[in-house]
Amino acid sequence: MQRRAVGYIILAAFVAPLIAHSATERAVYAPPPEYPAEAKAHHFTGSGAFALHIRPDGTVERIETLKSIGHSLLDQAAIAAFQRWRFYRHSTGSVVRIPIRYMDGPKRIDPSMSRPPTPGWGVLISVFSGRHE
Repeated sequence: MQRRAVGYIILAAFVAPLIAHSATERAVYAPPPEYPAEAKAHHFTGSGAFALHIRPDGTVERIETLKSIGHSLLDQAAIAAFQRWRFYRHSTGSVVRIPIRYMDGPKRIDPSMSRPPTPGWGVLISVFSGRHE
């Protein structure tokens, strides 16, 4: 029993910093994605998720599409913005998962925007077309 407790303490000592590290991951520069004019004209909307692989210097090394938004035009707009993001420097690289959604219409607040992010994920990015319906 005591051996098992020591094992859990050692495991916690290694896992806790990883959890804390991902929870405190912050962007220093994060320009919002644009809503392309062609996507607005066709009323394209959708939700997706991307994994940003961050170099130790804080720049984005590569972007992995975890879930497509559903329109390549919107995926490309999100990726273009994420490539410009910058994060605090770390001794090792890291991965930040970002959920995003494109919505047709004017900016508005809904309950999903006020929820705290899921552990290991960034805050939901909402991009609005700006149309008044």
